[in-house]
Amino acid sequence: MRFFDLSRLRPLPPAAERELSAQHDAEIRQLLPILGPLFGLAVILFNVWDHLIAPQQAWGTLAVRLGLVGVGSLAYLPTRLPWNAVQRCGFIYWTHVCAIILSEFLLQNGFLYGLSGLTACVFTVSVITLRVTTYLLILSVPSLLFVLLSAISLPWLMVVNGLMMYLFALSLAGIVMLVIRSSRQKAYLSEQQLLHLSRHDSLTGAYNRGYLTELAERELAVSRRYGRPLAVAMLDIDHFKQVNDNYGHAVGDRAIQALVDACTQNLRAIDHFGRTGGEEFVCVLPETGDAEAVLCAERLRLCLAALGIATEQGNLQFTVSIGVAVLNSRHADWDALLKDADSALYRAKREGRNRVVLAPPPVR
Repeated sequence: MRFFDLSRLRPLPPAAERELSAQHDAEIRQLLPILGPLFGLAVILFNVWDHLIAPQQAWGTLAVRLGLVGVGSLAYLPTRLPWNAVQRCGFIYWTHVCAIILSEFLLQNGFLYGLSGLTACVFTVSVITLRVTTYLLILSVPSLLFVLLSAISLPWLMVVNGLMMYLFALSLAGIVMLVIRSSRQKAYLSEQQLLHLSRHDSLTGAYNRGYLTELAERELAVSRRYGRPLAVAMLDIDHFKQVNDNYGHAVGDRAIQALVDACTQNLRAIDHFGRTGGEEFVCVLPETGDAEAVLCAERLRLCLAALGIATEQGNLQFTVSIGVAVLNSRHADWDALLKDADSALYRAKREGRNRVVLAPPPVR
């Protein structure tokens, strides 16, 4: 059993990466109004330690802490600035940790006493971001300031010792960040897989009845609100029982899969296609009137009639009957529109199958 799979650290496709980042950003946004002020309060309260180390300089370090924490506090809550939650956290880290570093510089032997607190702050960056580039960017300014000021105030052996401890903390925090990313990415992929299974037919990959209905009702609402046309086409394989009886259910499944592949390739990106029954399918066609819907259905019918599926008994070809209905004043809801398409489908079957029939318009 692998507890840490490096393959999970590979970048996701751009759309998935954006969604994962958006989810992480939303969680950080909820925590920021609480954790940000707590971080600032901790930075200020550490002035008590400054008084114990060097009382004479403690008032100066308090001013530094209050000033930089005050600047960073602008990011505790959303502002008009176009920052996301990760950018706000980065700004808070810069100001607050720079306050710690400057305070240590002002104190006698401050870097010797405060190095442990500085390295502890590094681990907060592990939960801020899921990206290595952002992780390094957030750490860049405080790290450069720490290196510069420690080199000015400490002997070189102590500088090297401090840098080794600091780099070790950076490495550990980086590993923690990668582990968190691996866990989040695994959870995201599992969530997407479950979401896909809940929305798609397991045999064909087409939308299942429930999700297709959800999409169709949304399109119907948009169509009614903006006065746009909407059509639906219902397909049914002709004599499908004979296909299963003569060729077997495995070949029948291949026929259904071939139908879905062909329809998906011949429909637009804005169309929705789903399986509503064994050999019954529905196309939801937004922005489509009577003539365009019939042309689309006829194109699908001809494409499917030309398909050939190789079997042990020879080449299998099948046809479909299609019923088309276009949204009008008679349709109170999606069920009513679908019922009209279903009626047109059965009329196509009664009239000889392998044809397209348009549901009649409402009587004036």
